[in-house]
Amino acid sequence: MADIRSAGSAVLTSAGLAAFKQSLADAQTQYASIESALEGARHAEQLKVTLHDRWAKGWLFRHVLKARFAQIRDDAETSTAMRQELEQQLDLSKLHTQIEMPDGVAKAFARFCDAFKMCAGSYRIWDYVSARSANQVAERTAASRVVDRQPVSFALGKCEIIDTPISVPCLQNANGGDLYFYPGFLVYLAAATNYALIEYSELELRVTRIGFQEEENIPKDAQQIGTTWAKTNKDGSPDRRFRDNYQIPVMQYARITLRTPSGLNEEYVLSNVAATEAFGQAWEALREAIQRGI
Repeated sequence: MADIRSAGSAVLTSAGLAAFKQSLADAQTQYASIESALEGARHAEQLKVTLHDRWAKGWLFRHVLKARFAQIRDDAETSTAMRQELEQQLDLSKLHTQIEMPDGVAKAFARFCDAFKMCAGSYRIWDYVSARSANQVAERTAASRVVDRQPVSFALGKCEIIDTPISVPCLQNANGGDLYFYPGFLVYLAAATNYALIEYSELELRVTRIGFQEEENIPKDAQQIGTTWAKTNKDGSPDRRFRDNYQIPVMQYARITLRTPSGLNEEYVLSNVAATEAFGQAWEALREAIQRGI
């Protein structure tokens, strides 16, 4: 079995997005530093506020040791102020990304998201993680390809490295980084510090119909286009040398492939063919709108 997976994220980023990626990396470094300081400040605040509350409940502490109680109160207030300031700094350290689009691109992206939601509702979605050519004669099969597939989900979501108010189409990846479609670029997210940004001009996304010999539960939204046998002759008839030979339904599915010259290599199969083909058409319309820039 040959793996169907993308190259490392270090080589996938488009040259035109390298500067944007560096800005994201700088913001992440600053965010991590402030987040660490904030964790310490919250712990210190908890200790000092707890001490102050204990003293505040005791008459002796408050009235006999007035100077000490005043110091404890000041320390608690200072620690709270420090925590609040670091929280503000943490929010400001995020790289707030405002994605501005021409009206035509915005409308095309909205239609793309709508088509994606219908596609994401497919009864079954699989990520093909490996495949090999079938030896049809030796294996007595009508299938030309043997695959290892893993169930995944599609959904609108937000990528943790880009702070935007919008949710975008996300394709879960069983053996690599998840894919996030933003209005002008794709994010391949393997981890918070391991990701790539890919321009749509480099991305080839294709939707095709395939026939699949389904030996698991048949998806409710898929169409059966034929039958075959577990062991077949060249003409498609059952090989009667196998006593427990059985029929297998052939289902029609939709396959999405994503490729780039830099090494993106992903393959998904969905049970809802019509919705997936509509998604492919919406993708082509989005790319055209971006190229025209209107």
